[in-house]
Amino acid sequence: MQIKLSEAIKTCNATLIYNHAYDTLSFDGAASDNRLVKENNLFVCIKGENNDGHNFAENAVKRGASVILAERNPFGDNPPVPVLLVENSIKALGLLACAARKRFGEDKSKKVIGITGTAGKTSVKELVAHILSIEDDLSFNEQNVAKNLLNYNTQIGMPVSMLNATGNEKYWVFELGISHAQDMDELGRILWPDMAIILNAASGHTEGLGDMGVAYYKAQLVNFLPEKGVAFVSGDYPDLWVHARFNKEDTKFFSTSSKKIPYQGRYLGVTEDGFGRYSIKTPTEFFEVESIYVGEYGAENCIAAASLALELGFSAEQIQKAMKTVQAPQMRFNKHSFGAWTVIDDTYNANPLSTARMIESAHEIASNQDFILMLGKMGELGELEEQEHMELGEIIAQNNPLAVYFKGDTAKALEKGLMKQNYTGMFKPVANTEEFLEGIKALPFKHEKHLIVFKGSRSNHLEEYVKAFMEQNNAL
Repeated sequence: MQIKLSEAIKTCNATLIYNHAYDTLSFDGAASDNRLVKENNLFVCIKGENNDGHNFAENAVKRGASVILAERNPFGDNPPVPVLLVENSIKALGLLACAARKRFGEDKSKKVIGITGTAGKTSVKELVAHILSIEDDLSFNEQNVAKNLLNYNTQIGMPVSMLNATGNEKYWVFELGISHAQDMDELGRILWPDMAIILNAASGHTEGLGDMGVAYYKAQLVNFLPEKGVAFVSGDYPDLWVHARFNKEDTKFFSTSSKKIPYQGRYLGVTEDGFGRYSIKTPTEFFEVESIYVGEYGAENCIAAASLALELGFSAEQIQKAMKTVQAPQMRFNKHSFGAWTVIDDTYNANPLSTARMIESAHEIASNQDFILMLGKMGELGELEEQEHMELGEIIAQNNPLAVYFKGDTAKALEKGLMKQNYTGMFKPVANTEEFLEGIKALPFKHEKHLIVFKGSRSNHLEEYVKAFMEQNNAL
């Protein structure tokens, strides 16, 4: 979105450092990573734990940045482009994104959708965005929708994504990720959605959300809806039900298990071509859809996205077409097949709910195949870390994979859970890709076909394991 420099100065109460006229200057879009800067972008200098964005301002200008937002002047007395000095770059970025949101909302026919949850919010964001991009003739126009890149859903990533929207879209679809108690308040005050989805609430980022519980903080999203704003919230999580209902009495609930809740999604099994089949039931519609998501958890994704799309006036036919053609986001249930192998790359992140769902779904797909797991430690669980890994071990054992490889210092807790359920397969902690690949070579395969799942928190860098595995098998 194009923003005049004079407007930006006023919006974030910045001090301008620039020795030239600026009345006609503006910037278009933003980046906080100098490697992602595009022509005429605002570059936001943020000091992190490992890197200081101020040190990359010069590189950003070389790549095309036309304005710098910073907490200190990275250039000296005569900067090559305007520098907006502020006390806090992240807060100033949020103010700019909020101003862009207000401008977008001047056309009341346009809608902003906010999506949160412990697991699956990126997938649902992609699904909703794909549905909302469909035209009446069942073609797709991606320019109708703006969304977060990947899961850029923090106080940095979401505002950057908002500023990179053109403002000409019909819909903005943004996910909100929270790790600390204040996060939803900060993100909600930037996005101010017209509609919301709260997909689920379970253990995830509990290290920072332990005081009131995950459901409490997720449910705060509905507080930022307008009076007539519509919220679709899962009714399958009792705490989430209570908190969402308390915050907004007219919340609409969906379920994958209860027959009493009016919006219902049910998993019906796998089709011959590998799609998950689901039924969608609302107060006005009843139809089936097929999706790349396979397993019970996919019903949650489908009913949440379908309910919102129906509320916006999309037809069952449009929803069916979109659900069958949506693509999985990068490192999220990316499925590759080559030779005897099927590989599921779900390495972007992990928490207890998303990991359990992935294992159960993959186990179903792996019918008549050797089932293998390469998992990484689930992070940010605080005091629940050992308990959650032990419970994950129990879930793994119940799905009976041929082998489990694990990276991380919670391997003993996971093994306890495996043994508690009398797991008879192989369990092997690994510290690097070499140990993992040697373990794969030694496996006593029982079937002609094999399925392997890679899943873990970002700190494990399991994408390196996927790459090494694919290279070993000449699949790249």
